[in-house]
Amino acid sequence: MRTVYLGMLLLFQSAVSSLTEFSVKGEIRNFAVGNGKVFVVTDSQLLQMRLDLVEEKHKDISDHTHHQVNILLPFDANKTLITCGTSDCGYCELLDINDISRSLYREDVSVGPSVNKSSVSFIVDFDEGKETYMLVAREKISDHCISDDEGVSLRNTLDSQSGGIFSKVASSNEASISPQSDAEWIDGFQSSPPSHSYLLVNVKSGTGPAVVVLRMKNSRSKTEMTRSLQGAVLQCCDDKDRKKLLSSSAVLSSGSPLLWAGIFTAQEAHDPQNTALAIYDLSQLRDRVPSYFSCRPHCTAQKGGDALSPRAVVLKHSSMSSVAAEKRGSWTELYIGTANGQLMKIVLDKAFNSGCVTLLYSSDDGRMVFPRMHFDPVDHTYIYIALRNQIRRVAVSQCSIYSTLTDCRASQDPSCGWCVTTNKCSTKDECSNSIWIPIPEDFFQKELITFQVAKVSGKLSLSLYLTAQGTVGPPLKCSIKAGNVDLCDNLTLVSPNSCSCSFSSQHLPPEGLRVTATVTIGDQKITENLKVRSCPNITETSPYAACAACVSVGCHWSPVSQNCSWTQGSALQVHIQDACKEFFSEKYTPEILSMLPNQVSLYGKNNAIIKGKNLDTVVKIRLQGSKECELKETPVLERSTDTLKFSIPSGNKGTVRVCVVTEDGRCHSNATITYGSQPTCTGLQPRNTWASGGRKIEVLGSSLEYVEKVIVNDKEMSIKSSTVGVWFHSSPLLCSGPFSVSLRVGNSTVDCVDKLFYLPNPEFISFSTSQDVSYVLVFINKKQDRLNMRVEDVKVWGLQEEKQFECVVEKVISTAIVCDILETQEVRINVTSLRISVGDFSTILKTQVGHTDSLFCV
Repeated sequence: MRTVYLGMLLLFQSAVSSLTEFSVKGEIRNFAVGNGKVFVVTDSQLLQMRLDLVEEKHKDISDHTHHQVNILLPFDANKTLITCGTSDCGYCELLDINDISRSLYREDVSVGPSVNKSSVSFIVDFDEGKETYMLVAREKISDHCISDDEGVSLRNTLDSQSGGIFSKVASSNEASISPQSDAEWIDGFQSSPPSHSYLLVNVKSGTGPAVVVLRMKNSRSKTEMTRSLQGAVLQCCDDKDRKKLLSSSAVLSSGSPLLWAGIFTAQEAHDPQNTALAIYDLSQLRDRVPSYFSCRPHCTAQKGGDALSPRAVVLKHSSMSSVAAEKRGSWTELYIGTANGQLMKIVLDKAFNSGCVTLLYSSDDGRMVFPRMHFDPVDHTYIYIALRNQIRRVAVSQCSIYSTLTDCRASQDPSCGWCVTTNKCSTKDECSNSIWIPIPEDFFQKELITFQVAKVSGKLSLSLYLTAQGTVGPPLKCSIKAGNVDLCDNLTLVSPNSCSCSFSSQHLPPEGLRVTATVTIGDQKITENLKVRSCPNITETSPYAACAACVSVGCHWSPVSQNCSWTQGSALQVHIQDACKEFFSEKYTPEILSMLPNQVSLYGKNNAIIKGKNLDTVVKIRLQGSKECELKETPVLERSTDTLKFSIPSGNKGTVRVCVVTEDGRCHSNATITYGSQPTCTGLQPRNTWASGGRKIEVLGSSLEYVEKVIVNDKEMSIKSSTVGVWFHSSPLLCSGPFSVSLRVGNSTVDCVDKLFYLPNPEFISFSTSQDVSYVLVFINKKQDRLNMRVEDVKVWGLQEEKQFECVVEKVISTAIVCDILETQEVRINVTSLRISVGDFSTILKTQVGHTDSLFCV
């Protein structure tokens, strides 16, 4: 029995040894992460958990609606947890950081804000970290608690400091920063190394709302620190004003500049681009104090209205709610929470070019992600997020979900690479003693396979290089073909990452040679289509075009002599944008001015058109979704200086960015395509037509604006569209059917629920007329049929000798048509016969019975 009990205990311990989520009682109000613990505050509890979210301790706090713990600061250096709340007029307490049930000190002191008011607090280091203050910025407290401590103050963290623990008193004068307008405090942090402290705040004034950044120089002297205040208004963005900050994160690194990321909102809930994520360089702040704030004692800097614009606007989205950022080598990684419960990741290279957005987590019930997120302090392999009553630990990289080398690279996650020995997408630490193929630092431009062409002893040598790190692992295998024929006289492996093919220069025609290169490494096969040209014969219209054409086909470009030649020796290829950047001119850059259509179905669209400038150098169109990592490229079908024709490939619902790619690999200009829903065809109205065709058939369904053609009996027919729907004219067909109907959308088809029936042409028997005051009334007798013709289906003309007069159709029933011909005083009408048209069917009717058409199949 004891053995069974121990087995059950071990199984239970294994089950709880590491959690990805933890649900709490009530709603999460705040949470913080220390060096080894996670702390969560709800309405009624304070919880202490391990980093793997296993609960260690909890402490009940008042569940009264007017009590909140609003400051939660792990003070790791002092092995304490600082908490401040709103009980009575406020209190602060020191708890044992390893046992929150153990209180070390408590004092009734007004530090935090009132219930549901904003505040920011963090530990400030000075004197090389030997001493600290607690910086607190808060909104005005409730009226029944007397305090003038609205704004920014510095509190002691140790009893040994002058004035004792939690005191804000400075050595001489009071040290504080006061807002001159309503202020909502959003975030705060100190730089690394800790030389300055920063605050982010939304202000409201008579001139309107603004987002302000404040900076102070960390100092032992509280008065000197508050007097050092500087700041600026943050502007976002070019397309529209977004004057409210929702969330913020410093991109901390040991070097300069100090980068900061913020999520701004235009407060337009239904706008698909309501929120924007922007990157700023806070080292650009000048010695000015925003007019919204004042210092006590007086600020050293003068008042000023400085404005700071973003270095880059990374993403626009309908409902971003939180952001966390960090540097990984040359990369900036951004983690984005949304109001509907998603956690996304986007990566920036050193030039602030953004990759795609990957989805790390999505909640089932769409709960908003808490505005602040925290990284695992050990190695930043996890990020902690809060969603109403749940805390979650999410891995920042999910390499294992990518099953191929191509997908692993397309993930655009710098932490992921292809491990050749294990044939898996993994982190570098998981791929020891093997070739590891990561994303290169300039992954937006650099190809996985590069090549160079040299000329040695009358023969050409084509060398392939695989972008990889490490030297241990199975060597790559190469295959190089021109058409279906092997190109190489001799194919050799130069290194584990490269191979070389030699062939006669006689195989290279003047217009160049299309080559298919296949590289196999491990169980992964990569195929690239290359073009080889005679290097000395490359001459283009401009130095940049010549340079780009030269480098793109593996030749060597000399910036001094500005000519193209064969590559010498085994020198590695220089990337086009590096080799040719001094010749690049915006004057000749392709530019997109318009694109039609810019809204398509999930199936895409044939024969799309881009209008713009300098488009004759474009070789392909690139599409990248904001929520997917797969880049899609489609060739140019027709081109001129101002027009490109191409086909839009199928995609997922949402908006994708479109740019045009030139031979040098640069992607120019920007436009968007929105993928809408898949069209449906729920019916036809009417569902039959006469044999001669020409009947207007309306298509019933949804998203019909994306339909390109209608297919009946395997025959494609053009469609007409209007604001009310889509319709087509039936074609002549001398058999009854029924015939299936489908819609052509891009390169796919959508079947209609209804089928189309063909019936005999209508048969008109006789007519009679009667005279009225100003018109002639015409009664047409017809044979009863199942066509259910409408007024708009029929056109009638009265014939009198060589003249004809329109007879306006007023009514159509199963056995008769009624129309009238308008008379004037000058013209009296005596109709002798009628010409009747029904679509493409037309007949002349006299008083005798008309001809009956037979219905048969041919």
